[in-house]
Amino acid sequence: MTAYIVERDRADALRLVGERTSSMSRMIVAHGDAAADSALQIINSVYPVVAAWDLEETDTGRTIAARITEMASSNGIISAAWVLDAAGTNLVDSWGYPAKPVSAAQRPYFKAHLAGAPDPVIMGDEQPGSVTGKERFTISRAVRQPDGSLKAVIAVGIYKNIFDTLYKEAVNWPGARAGLYTVSGDVLARIQTADRATPAFVTELTRRAMERVSGTELVSVEPIPRIVSWRRSQAHPELFATSSQPVKVALGEWEARAWVTALLALAANGVFWILAWFAARSAQARQEAQANELAVREVNHRVKNSLQLISSLLQLKARKSDDTSYTEAVREVTAQLTALAETYRFVQGASKLGTVDAALTIEGLCNHLGETYQVPIALEAVSSIVVSANHATALTVIVNELVTNAIKHGGGPVTVSLKQDKEMLWLSFLSTKGRLPEGFSLEEAKGFGLRAVRSMLSGLGGHITAKNLVKEGTAFTVSIPVAALQKA
Repeated sequence: MTAYIVERDRADALRLVGERTSSMSRMIVAHGDAAADSALQIINSVYPVVAAWDLEETDTGRTIAARITEMASSNGIISAAWVLDAAGTNLVDSWGYPAKPVSAAQRPYFKAHLAGAPDPVIMGDEQPGSVTGKERFTISRAVRQPDGSLKAVIAVGIYKNIFDTLYKEAVNWPGARAGLYTVSGDVLARIQTADRATPAFVTELTRRAMERVSGTELVSVEPIPRIVSWRRSQAHPELFATSSQPVKVALGEWEARAWVTALLALAANGVFWILAWFAARSAQARQEAQANELAVREVNHRVKNSLQLISSLLQLKARKSDDTSYTEAVREVTAQLTALAETYRFVQGASKLGTVDAALTIEGLCNHLGETYQVPIALEAVSSIVVSANHATALTVIVNELVTNAIKHGGGPVTVSLKQDKEMLWLSFLSTKGRLPEGFSLEEAKGFGLRAVRSMLSGLGGHITAKNLVKEGTAFTVSIPVAALQKA
């Protein structure tokens, strides 16, 4: 009986460590996704202008500088944005125009574009920013000539210390590590601790992240084995996050408890006290689990507030701009941010950590989109559909993009239907106005929104179809396996 109780206590201690590190890796990769999305919004907003620019005409250069300055300054995680020519010389940046003639020819991301790396390139950099002097990682995209040669590079820097600021209070257990990496082995950002991961440890975690999207396992490539959780981003598969704790530290308290239990077991009258002690330990473990759940909910709350703050700042900036294309772009960005904020709001308020009511989340998102675009949006949904919080973000991105697309091309009203059978969840989006162009193909559609939808569905094993209605209007139908949505 004593051996059973001790082993059970050990298993519980390890399980708690696994749950704690897994929760933290999910939070870090969510912030990594948010950072990458913010950077790509800036890059994609100026890409057409840079592609058409001769890299010399000053009025266009000033226009590009004004736009990236406006967007970068309203986002606290962005260090700067800039445009380089084919030689790596800085032409335009968010610090002012004309830009200082700084060379980035030796920077890893620029060399990657010279070598023809696919876009976007997400890379760490051991050298700090040339202007700020602060550590950062970069997200960049190449602008190429018709013959494929490099014309320019648009880059955005992300402050590394943002991740340390966000998580150093939550990742406070002994021996903890946490960080954001790329599958090419780059260290993008990590919690500042004295015991940093070795290159061999990073290489091993990169291998496991390439093999499986997520997991929690014992890793023994360093002298002290660690319990490690990792999670790869579905939106940006080149990103993954890890969180870990040494097994020795994780089991330190358990070892002490095991010795005490063994000594007490030698005495016949110690049975009662052993059981009482383990009952107390069980209560403490539950309190620790509750405290961990509160910490995760607090992080969700902070993420939601951060998204809402960024959305409000963007809207304030947009009201001051006379550029209608910029205003429309900001409205689309704020709609996407609101979709993510709605997800975190319902994750935070869920009675069971790690699950979300999809019907309530989509209802809140449709209400916001209706108010934003002043278009009636009707929702037909079953009373409750519970999905894993891991996939709630993907679901809200799909709904946001397809509803926004229907409004942009049809104007409304829009009807959203949410149904579920034993195997599939069905989403349909009906617009009574607008028509799909002749020969329209979802696979060949180049719009950012539909590409994002296809990317999200690919990770969930889902499918999308589109057709014109008989008289007028369009219908988009999405099907997703229920098992995929409910899988943690």
